[in-house]
Amino acid sequence: MTDVKTKDAKDIWARDFDYISVKRDGHILEITIDRADRYNALHGGAHQELHDIFDGYEQDADLWVAIITGAGDKAFCSGNDLKATSEGQNIEPASSGFGGITDRWGREKPVIAAVNGVAMGGGCEIVLASDIAVADAHAKFALPEVKVGLFAAAGGVQRLTRQIGRKAAMELILTGRAITADRACDLGIINRVAGEGETAMDIAREIAKEITMVSPTAVRASKRVLNALEEDIERLPEAFAGNTVEFDVVLKSNDGKEGVKAFVEKRAPNWTNS
Repeated sequence: MTDVKTKDAKDIWARDFDYISVKRDGHILEITIDRADRYNALHGGAHQELHDIFDGYEQDADLWVAIITGAGDKAFCSGNDLKATSEGQNIEPASSGFGGITDRWGREKPVIAAVNGVAMGGGCEIVLASDIAVADAHAKFALPEVKVGLFAAAGGVQRLTRQIGRKAAMELILTGRAITADRACDLGIINRVAGEGETAMDIAREIAKEITMVSPTAVRASKRVLNALEEDIERLPEAFAGNTVEFDVVLKSNDGKEGVKAFVEKRAPNWTNS
């Protein structure tokens, strides 16, 4: 999809969002998940806002790079809002996937993740779906879904395996273990860790500015070539289709219900393997 200036693309930046804040800085769009009281966990409303924002970003010819981060200094995004899940609220992502990005095929513009705290579950999957990722030194990364009877169904299984190799990925996926920013950098999940006196946002803005200094047409062409590699050769969209089926199975299972309930009640789950 090529850049087009549309009325909708311009109108979206005048909207007041409930769960996400946006800021334009020249050709750079900064997107902040603004639910610090919930560790920036996402539910249906937040997913829809991110879907609309990324739609607007892709369509706005004046925007060349996007940075996504979280409000506060504790969490980038802690994944699904399990409290909302336990209350029966809508937690379904839009058609573009978790955070409006994990199932967004054919993106032609770069997205940088500035990880300012924990990136757990779907939050980690947003990082994996981004083109570049940097983190504060205290950031933590995990796909802990198996600990609550679920699994990383927003591309975490596929993307982590492709990005760091099967053996290393399996250890993290099957244990749900959290790792430090330094370990994530060593494995290749992120590009850089902020040093003393700087933040992930400082680094992300520096990289974004560098990207705006090169040809946006050449950047989009590079992305299209990489999209073809991911989507045609690796057939990721087809692989992702199986996630929905399997996630529905585990979500309706006794273990799935028990895992979410135990998390909300802050106790160890009683697994029954059913």
